[in-house]
Amino acid sequence: MAISTSSASPPPRLLPPQSQSPPSLLSPLPTHHVPAPPRLHLRSLAAADPRAAHALAVKSGITDPRAANAVMCGYLRAKALDDARKVFDQMPARDASSYGALISGHARLGSPAAAGVALLARMRLAGYAPTEYTFVGLLTACARRGNPRLGSQVHALAVKCGCGGEVLVGNALLGMYVKGGRFGDALKVFDGMEHRDVSSWNTVLSGLVELGRYDEAFELFADMQDSGVAADRFSLSALLAAAAEGFGLHEGSAVHALSLKSGLEMDLSVGNALVGFYAEHGDSIEDVVDVFQRMPVKDVISWTGLLNGYMEFGLVDMALDVFDRMPVRNFVTYNAVLTGFCQNKEGVRVTFARKSGLRGLGLFKQMLEDGLEISNVTVTGVLNACAIAADRKMSEQVHAFAIKCGCGSTPWIDAALIDMCIKCGRSGDAHILFEQWRHEESFHIAWSSLLVASFRDGEYEKTLSTFLKMFRTNDVQFIDEFTLTTVLGVCGALCFAEFGKQMHSFSAKSGLLSARGVGNALIGMYGKCGALETAVNIFKRMHFRDLVSWNAVITCHLLHRQGDDILDLWSQMEGSGIKPDSITFLLIISSCSYTRSDSADKCREIFLSMSSTYGIEPAVEHYAAFVYVLGCWGHFEEAEQLISKMPFKPSALVWRSLLDSCNRRPNMTVRRLAMKHLLALEPQDPSTYVLASNLYSESARWQCSESIRLKMREKGMRKIPAKSWTFHGNSIHSFFARDRSHPQSKDIYAGLDVLILECMKAGYEPDTTFVLHDVEEYQKRHFLMYHSVKLAAMYGLLMAGHGETIRVVKNIRMCGDCHSFLEYASAATGKEILVRDSSGFHIFRGGKCCCRE
Repeated sequence: MAISTSSASPPPRLLPPQSQSPPSLLSPLPTHHVPAPPRLHLRSLAAADPRAAHALAVKSGITDPRAANAVMCGYLRAKALDDARKVFDQMPARDASSYGALISGHARLGSPAAAGVALLARMRLAGYAPTEYTFVGLLTACARRGNPRLGSQVHALAVKCGCGGEVLVGNALLGMYVKGGRFGDALKVFDGMEHRDVSSWNTVLSGLVELGRYDEAFELFADMQDSGVAADRFSLSALLAAAAEGFGLHEGSAVHALSLKSGLEMDLSVGNALVGFYAEHGDSIEDVVDVFQRMPVKDVISWTGLLNGYMEFGLVDMALDVFDRMPVRNFVTYNAVLTGFCQNKEGVRVTFARKSGLRGLGLFKQMLEDGLEISNVTVTGVLNACAIAADRKMSEQVHAFAIKCGCGSTPWIDAALIDMCIKCGRSGDAHILFEQWRHEESFHIAWSSLLVASFRDGEYEKTLSTFLKMFRTNDVQFIDEFTLTTVLGVCGALCFAEFGKQMHSFSAKSGLLSARGVGNALIGMYGKCGALETAVNIFKRMHFRDLVSWNAVITCHLLHRQGDDILDLWSQMEGSGIKPDSITFLLIISSCSYTRSDSADKCREIFLSMSSTYGIEPAVEHYAAFVYVLGCWGHFEEAEQLISKMPFKPSALVWRSLLDSCNRRPNMTVRRLAMKHLLALEPQDPSTYVLASNLYSESARWQCSESIRLKMREKGMRKIPAKSWTFHGNSIHSFFARDRSHPQSKDIYAGLDVLILECMKAGYEPDTTFVLHDVEEYQKRHFLMYHSVKLAAMYGLLMAGHGETIRVVKNIRMCGDCHSFLEYASAATGKEILVRDSSGFHIFRGGKCCCRE
């Protein structure tokens, strides 16, 4: 008797009350004669209502094992395992089918594999030989309960009983070994099978895809076709998963063509797989929509796949429209929207990113109100959304919810918690969580989050300290691409060339040098450390350059004020087919202020091409950059006209750019105008007050200047202190103006006094107009002599070896007097002094600076 392996239908209506036990087949027969029902009628009745069939069998006095088996199978289909077991125990006679049916029922209904093994032992004691269906049931139980060790024992018994060569048993063995994580044993079984059907191939094919062995999966499929076995919907779904994860559009399109050829494109599971594939690798959202619209039947997976596609292509509003139109939603649908909000921050500006995060949190609230299942994916998504929203109070509430709802401590939830704490201003909590870390697989994510947090906050020395401490303390023998990229970014921000070179060597030894992200980070690191030629060489040697690569090398040239070279790169980029983004245009427009001749016309052409040629609407940053270029070349009237015609209200950034351009082309009228607007737009920004105070000081209006500084003190505002640093012996040495905290400060001050005298003999004259305080002239000279740049440069000169370049970084713009002094110092010492301030690089050689300012 064959045992049905189809999924059980919904439990039928049972005639006797649930509290009553099913009638016994050993119950006494009724006194009056009841004619025996036809056996076929009993089977059909058992399929519809097993209790009614059971009662009818008892009344009819049927003792045939086949009738009892039919009743027992009816109970098993209705998922009434206990009732089926009682029928089995009360049977006056059993056959092999009785044991086989109950063993299969135990496996299908999730009982421990040991229950099936116990029945097998009773079956053998009763003298019945197990059949292939018996072994299929046992192996299914071992697969579902994750017990490959017991499954291997069943495997041995199947071989011993002569059933090991059956296709059904072989397929069950394949499934058991694949699900049990013993893929090598599954391949041995597969290779030893004399006959294979499509299920055999599909099981191994799916196993290869799950293990990420995508090349082998396609090779196996080629063997499958050569063997004459036609692919079914499961084969194509597995191949599409392999194409999505390991390959790309070409392989997926080939599988799509095969589905059309075989007539399986309209199958629901294949259609869902195609929607998911094109959402990941399609050229446009039309690829996804086209497959979705041709599907004759759609389920919640189909709709969720379409929603994912819109999210992947950044079409958030259209994804939400799909969400609203969905006939049915489940928690996976909500997770897809939540994840999509986190992926699509709707722009680079913080306000839009925060809006996206808040929308994600609103969706999570809706999930809770609808009573939907909250999974680890959901919790991770809401933590990411809260991190984007950057709301401290809300982050505390979400954190409390994650603990209260009993979400286990998983690697990804804990990593998301750390990231959320950091982005919501709870760095102390983030460090506490990290100190309790115990997830090896996501350690680098949490570690990198702390590094990025320190880097974003401008705590570059702390970032490197954290990196070195955790690397040594935890004996971490790996650095992934993301971590290495972060550390190289820190080296670039600090201008720490020596450590950056060590990380370059590490990337070459670890095999990460070929990673595009690392190559881009190396370009940025060397460019920000003053090694422009090295950065350009790395760019030229890259086998594949993306938009980030071009933006990185353009940034390097911009730091070195090489505007003409940037315009040449722009021409090359246009010819390469790489489509620029808004960042590219910001860099190109900014470069026009550093060309050898007036490039306002070229800048205007580039600015207008943003929308007309590339479909990118200029943002406030682009207007500000254009205003700066116009001011630098003396076109102040046009700059004011541009500001007045902007499609949105000019922000403080625009007026600050106009004000900064007056440093290149002095214009007191324009400065006052820009200053007036700045004070109105940013009354709480300390830098605005400093600018206003400096403006009054330069006009010798000391009373007004002091009044501005008094307001700052009353409001508790402090300007950013000027800080400079240099490097020696793999250490960073920082200085503030008139700083005497350095261990070698006596030597530094003594050396600087001597060097100043030598420079003055050569013609250097301290320019006290850069001292914006109403003090005596001798005091101004004293203030001027010990600016942080001079102290850092002097320490570098004292410690530098023969032919070594002195590297100094300053966090704000270097004053004109320091610039003049370093020109004379480079001639007096014969050393090359490289200074990077907020405006870019100044390389002093033989009494001249490369900036030409």
